[in-house]
Amino acid sequence: MASVRRKPLAVLGAGIVLLLAACILWGLGAPHRDRFIEAIHRRGYPASPAELEAWYLPVPPAENVALAYTNAIARLTDSGPITNFTSKSWLPPIGQGLSADEISDLKAALAEYHETLRLVYAVPASGRSRYPIRLADGPATQLPHLFKIKQASCLLSAEGLLHATEGDPERATQAFLAAGRLTESLSEEPTIISQLVRYADWAILLPRLERGLSLTRFTDAQLASLQELIAAAERPKSALRGIIGERAINISVFTDRKMALDALIELRGAPGNAQRLLMGGGLTLLRVTGLLEKDEAYFCDYMGKQVAALELPYPERFAACQQAARMTNMPGHMLVFSSLLLPALGRYFSREADHVALVRVAVTALGVERFRLAHTNALPGALAQLVPSCCPTLPSDPIDGKPLHYKTHGASYAVYGVGNDGQDDGGVAWDSNFIKIPQDVGFVVKH
Repeated sequence: MASVRRKPLAVLGAGIVLLLAACILWGLGAPHRDRFIEAIHRRGYPASPAELEAWYLPVPPAENVALAYTNAIARLTDSGPITNFTSKSWLPPIGQGLSADEISDLKAALAEYHETLRLVYAVPASGRSRYPIRLADGPATQLPHLFKIKQASCLLSAEGLLHATEGDPERATQAFLAAGRLTESLSEEPTIISQLVRYADWAILLPRLERGLSLTRFTDAQLASLQELIAAAERPKSALRGIIGERAINISVFTDRKMALDALIELRGAPGNAQRLLMGGGLTLLRVTGLLEKDEAYFCDYMGKQVAALELPYPERFAACQQAARMTNMPGHMLVFSSLLLPALGRYFSREADHVALVRVAVTALGVERFRLAHTNALPGALAQLVPSCCPTLPSDPIDGKPLHYKTHGASYAVYGVGNDGQDDGGVAWDSNFIKIPQDVGFVVKH
């Protein structure tokens, strides 16, 4: 009798399992309109890796300087003497040149990579750039050129500081220009990591130029060429392209099962076969329960706010990015992909603001140097005197929108902005080492 009673229960259980299986198959296979992707399309932006690949327009090979740079930097390796000069902290005090040991080590590195640098210098100063990357691969997209670009840019800016130490402003100018052009070859690349590398390279290059200006006297033509290149490096649309690209790449984890697995592998490391099966089952469960759609809604809402903020000019842009970050609470553990993808974005907006501030103080300081050269070594009494002969316009602080700060100390001076904390901390401590106040973004020249 007990076995007879168990049969209806078994039939019922089997029916429930079949019904669940049918629901799962319908949920996985049924076509559906993704309202989040439709909203992105209405703004004219890509919403998948394949669309991003098409949005990042190709460049004819004859015009593509990225191909020449790729050939030049192919010889670089991830070890060797070049690594000694890729650190942001590799700097002498302002007003002092490189030591004898530093000069010796640097010349050895320059000799070892002479052919690489020769090829970089030979790349035309004008031209468009698109490195041979496959954005259609989504989270699995490889960007092998970024590391080598940073190596070459750091070596070139170190060479610029070497020539300034040796009193050769023309060779110093050419080295700094080559480093800047190489770095700017990333400016159109629509990924956050590409833009972060670009910001990092400028954050190394400009302090080295800052020290170079204190060591030798540049001509007006040399200063103007540096000023023009650095001013162009602000590129407000580059940060926007980075976040648009990141959204297009990562939204695929909510719509494409393979892309989702690729993202989990990229973020968590290569799993075993059993772990891959568990990941696949987990993705199915997230979709069927509606958690994946909830996760996608959170991700798209956050990214949409940041895209809207990056479409604004400074200083509204900085305030909007901060407000968007405050308005969006961090997701719970059940929003798997948002929890993995979004926390790393916080530094992107602050790095971009720091980059813009550093570019603007450097451009202004170069204007001060041009003024000094035209006025028998006299400094301007106020930055407004730089316009229009030494600066076409006077940039403002991107953080608070106010004029940049300018302080003099004898024949030396500092141009600075308030930095991400929005507080004026003085810009520089005028002691024997000319130590900068860390919270401010400044450019100091000592004569």
